[in-house]
Amino acid sequence: MVLELNEGRQDEVEEELAALQLGCPVIETEHLLLRPPHDEDVEDIASLANNYNVAKMLSSMPHPYFAADARDFIDRVKRASVHGCVYAVTEAKSGRFMGVAGLHEDRSRYDLPFAGYWLGEPYWGKGYASQAAHALVDLFFKVTDRSQLMISCRTDNHASRRIIEKCGGRYWKSGSAFNRALGDIQHLDHYRVTRGDWVNIAHHRDDN
Repeated sequence: MVLELNEGRQDEVEEELAALQLGCPVIETEHLLLRPPHDEDVEDIASLANNYNVAKMLSSMPHPYFAADARDFIDRVKRASVHGCVYAVTEAKSGRFMGVAGLHEDRSRYDLPFAGYWLGEPYWGKGYASQAAHALVDLFFKVTDRSQLMISCRTDNHASRRIIEKCGGRYWKSGSAFNRALGDIQHLDHYRVTRGDWVNIAHHRDDN
């Protein structure tokens, strides 16, 4: 998922982008454990994020990505709120760090709160991103009274689009964002997940 930002607005992100205040409960899925990020994650974050294939899908991620960037990310998460909903995505069995996920709100730009996530390339194509996305959407509708959630992806990110659609996402509108890694504008598709669609998907999943 990508965050849509205009060029030159990177310094404003910290002030405008806020994690939803959901208490950040630890979430366990079939293969994942989503927990708050901590200082010991710095090396793992930097190792996985310092990858052009990851950065080109995320408009605000710097490239190259250094340990200092990871420390800054963790510090910003801590400053945002002890109740912020930003997660380190880890393997439940081993505790291995795999990526980042979160629920956010930027009322200056969007009418809807939105979910975002990224995983390191070694963990692509294994169903982990789907589990993380499902966990975020499930948490959102269980602990808020909101009726809609937005998830976005690059128009050419077919794998991410399939994940969003499996979460009940329906195409809403197009958008664009300046990508720091590419140094250019990227085209985005914004999807909306409604409470009703998510309930239907959750019930179908439980029945299976």
